Amino acid sequence: MKKKIVFGLAIFALMFFFGGVYIVTTTETTIYDLHRLSQLHRIVTLRKDLLLGIKKAQSDIILRGKQYVMEDPADRDNIKGILKKCLSCHQTSPSREELTALKNQVETYQEKAHLAFAARPGSAIADSLAGTALRLGDDLIARIERIITVTSTSLEEKEREILGQIQQRKVVLFLFVTIGPFFAVGLALILINGLASPLNSILAATRRLKTGDLDHRIRGLRDEFGEVADSFNEMAESLQKQMQELQRTEQLRVCGEMAAGLAHEIRNPLAGMKVSIEVLLSELSLDERDRDVLRKIIEQIRNIELLMKNLLNYARPVAAQPVLFNVNKVLDKTMYFIEKHPSFNSGSPHKRIVKELDDSLPDIVGDPQQLQQVFLNLLLNAADAIPEGGKITVRTRPDGGGKAIAVELHDTGKGIPAEVAGKIFQPFFTTKGKGKGSGLGLAVSKRIVEEHGGSIQFANNSAGGVTFTIVLPVNAEETGGVTA
Repeated sequence: MKKKIVFGLAIFALMFFFGGVYIVTTTETTIYDLHRLSQLHRIVTLRKDLLLGIKKAQSDIILRGKQYVMEDPADRDNIKGILKKCLSCHQTSPSREELTALKNQVETYQEKAHLAFAARPGSAIADSLAGTALRLGDDLIARIERIITVTSTSLEEKEREILGQIQQRKVVLFLFVTIGPFFAVGLALILINGLASPLNSILAATRRLKTGDLDHRIRGLRDEFGEVADSFNEMAESLQKQMQELQRTEQLRVCGEMAAGLAHEIRNPLAGMKVSIEVLLSELSLDERDRDVLRKIIEQIRNIELLMKNLLNYARPVAAQPVLFNVNKVLDKTMYFIEKHPSFNSGSPHKRIVKELDDSLPDIVGDPQQLQQVFLNLLLNAADAIPEGGKITVRTRPDGGGKAIAVELHDTGKGIPAEVAGKIFQPFFTTKGKGKGSGLGLAVSKRIVEEHGGSIQFANNSAGGVTFTIVLPVNAEETGGVTA
């Protein structure tokens, strides 16, 4: 749209520029043409004056010697002055050559007329000179009349041509003055419509968004308004997703509260049932088959208790108790317990844990019990994922230029399939078989890490397996707790 506005303003500027140039040049051309027309009229007038002067001289020659004709026409400067003015107007050939010949003829005529006036009146010589002068005068009159006729005809044609051109310019100026404003208004309306129409679309879309219509999208806009429309559509889509997430979060919160309440109510009866069965198992004289059945019941009750415990931890998390501690010590303690777990002792060859702990790690502030739960969850998941003879590598290192530490857990399992990679941190999602996992371990771990200001990520290894990376900030200056 910015290009269109610039283009419209450029059209306005060019229109006024060329309009002004046309008016100025038209005015100058018209003045020049009128000046030329005035000169042509002046030339015709001078030639008519010359003709009158010759005719007057002819009359004086005819009436020479009379009492009221005493002046010699050859002594007058009127004819010479007229010829001088004519010659000053014609600076180029062939007009100047013709006027020069006319001047020579006039001078000859004036000379003969002067001689006729100088001779004694009534003498034969005077009459002869007068006759010669009169014949020259008649030739001059005929020649000047012919010149005046040609000049008058040319003047009329030139006058019609100039007046016609002036009329055309007047029409063009009239059209420019009358149509120009309408054109300017039309162009302004186009520009205003180009601005107002997209703005109205955006304004209408914002009003619909305000009423809760998150499905509405702006279509058909281009240029800068198209970019605004795309941003609006992205914002509406993001708001729609956030609203869906909020609704889902609210639903999960309500479900979590209900589940926590149910888990609390179920856990106590389950504990009683487990104790009762254990008492029966120890006191009754049962055959081995019946004892196996009771042991399986106790094992299932323990699985249900673990599920209830995880559910309560996720729905009603325990407040952290931050202290200053060393992550390597917590990892050593966690790995010691894991190595005693049946997952590492069943089968042959046994599964292994490889330690690559950086002894220069700084202490961090956090709840070691909660973070130990995170490490335990990840190590148990890795133990279930690796085959017999596989290994888990636990590595620590500084991160973020010493402002954080990183804990990496690398296993040699099959990795995480791409189709479930975005779901592993979701509550109740598990890739384990039925009855082998609650789907809350990674969700609880992610929540604990984020509550400590850190992050947890995973990536499949090129050689197989997966690596979980936990990054925790170093905030030793903020601790007020006891060193662990």
